[in-house]
Amino acid sequence: MTWELAGQMLEVCNCGLLCPCWMDLTAPPDRGWCGTAILFDIERVNVGGLDVAGRKVVMAAEIPGAFANGNFTVHLYVDEGASAEQLRALEQLFTGQLGGPMAALGPAVTTLLPTRVARIMVQHGEIVTAMVSEAGRLQWAPRYDPGGRATKVKAAEAMAAFGIIEGHPAKTAGSQWSDPDMRSWSGDSGMMSRFTWRG
Repeated sequence: MTWELAGQMLEVCNCGLLCPCWMDLTAPPDRGWCGTAILFDIERVNVGGLDVAGRKVVMAAEIPGAFANGNFTVHLYVDEGASAEQLRALEQLFTGQLGGPMAALGPAVTTLLPTRVARIMVQHGEIVTAMVSEAGRLQWAPRYDPGGRATKVKAAEAMAAFGIIEGHPAKTAGSQWSDPDMRSWSGDSGMMSRFTWRG
């Protein structure tokens, strides 16, 4: 099955300023462990002829130490607007069953919790906000220099793991995540990126 997936990837975690693992996968997280939620706002996708554009997926993870050491607990949230067929396709994509970056990430995942269907509401503006049912409220305020130029990070180590080229660091203070199967967290580390995956 051939497929293509493209859109915006919005990451937030419980580190301060900028998560060290973006630069070095062996670096310890600020708090000794990492709680993260990554929103995939899908704009273009074709999975074996099935169109799932407009759908949203959140990958929440708890990582007990450095990214490179693995042992992730992962929980996928798929927006409630997905049909049963779209849900199956998105699960296959984001659990790595169809290859791509998620397949490469697979060996790091020790515990994959059952996918949860959720109401995922995203509002784009100067600040991007997202509500994920009862699990979390996330927000991203892109960082700029005093002259108004967007702060950019290119070719960072963790970007290769997610198949992205560059990112726009963001302030995420006020973001909160509370999943009954993982530790709750808040933080001020965020990255906003574009992604295009093919398999």
